[in-house]
Amino acid sequence: MKTKLFTALFIAVGLLLTQAPSTVVAADPPVSLLMQVSGTVEHSRDGNTWKPVTRNKYLFAGDMIRTGSDGSGKLVDQATNMAQTIAAGSKIEVAGTALKVVSGTLSAPEAASGDLVAGLGNRFAEAQRYTTVRRSVQKEGPIKLRVVQQITLSATYPELAWQSFGKKHDFVVTIGGAAHKVAGTDSDLVRFKVPELAPGKHSFTVAVMDGANKVAETDKEGGIIWLSAAEDKALAESIAKIRAINAKDDFSVANLLDEKGVTVAAMDLYRKYFDDNRDDNEMRPLLIRAYNELKLVEMKNKEALVYNEKLNAN
Repeated sequence: MKTKLFTALFIAVGLLLTQAPSTVVAADPPVSLLMQVSGTVEHSRDGNTWKPVTRNKYLFAGDMIRTGSDGSGKLVDQATNMAQTIAAGSKIEVAGTALKVVSGTLSAPEAASGDLVAGLGNRFAEAQRYTTVRRSVQKEGPIKLRVVQQITLSATYPELAWQSFGKKHDFVVTIGGAAHKVAGTDSDLVRFKVPELAPGKHSFTVAVMDGANKVAETDKEGGIIWLSAAEDKALAESIAKIRAINAKDDFSVANLLDEKGVTVAAMDLYRKYFDDNRDDNEMRPLLIRAYNELKLVEMKNKEALVYNEKLNAN
């Protein structure tokens, strides 16, 4: 009897272990942003293998940076938004949440642009919750559609996005009583450019259509905050400040848009950044979080799988 009971418990525990989703230990947010890189600048995680840095790079506890005789860069503290310049011939270690000068010189701190950090720490910590890989189980049944709970849009950034159900399913978006037809697509997500609205809050719903028949509708209304022309201009000016420092800094722009709730545009720039910088896996949770905010579950799960595979390969 005891043998049978032990065997049953062993099988039950084995099933739980094999069915449980794989998880990733939550990483702390980045400590510093390395930017304005010039000349020979290298990065290492172990102090032995060094790789050249030619673009902005977020640094975590344990990372090391060294500059050659012609090298320099600037480190922006992600908690205080204070910047320090690394002199040529220097080696800097990220020791916990502080910068440690191993050799060479690091200048005194000075205020950096406030748009470079834009709430990244809190969102990065939250994003770790969405990096768990879960087995995707295809279930037959009625279509269920969820949409973003709240999103900021403007004349510059007017796009909504939600999950696609194939080209055969069209949609009707209703905003403030006005209905808009949207064609179905075979891509993963549907996009819709919202006609200009009055500044302020608006609610919307999306109905899923099969020909003339409505087969599903969002169970909860989504919310839109439409920016005024002045607010849209202020956002453009903030982005221009980032681009003035580094015209190719898509990640910092995406981070700013994300912080402002302009989630579709942030998602697009995050995707562009990771397409261009496939090795920068540490920051991928922010793209995963953007998918989660937009209720793009399948896209979130696929990106979480990429994140975990790259993490486990290191």
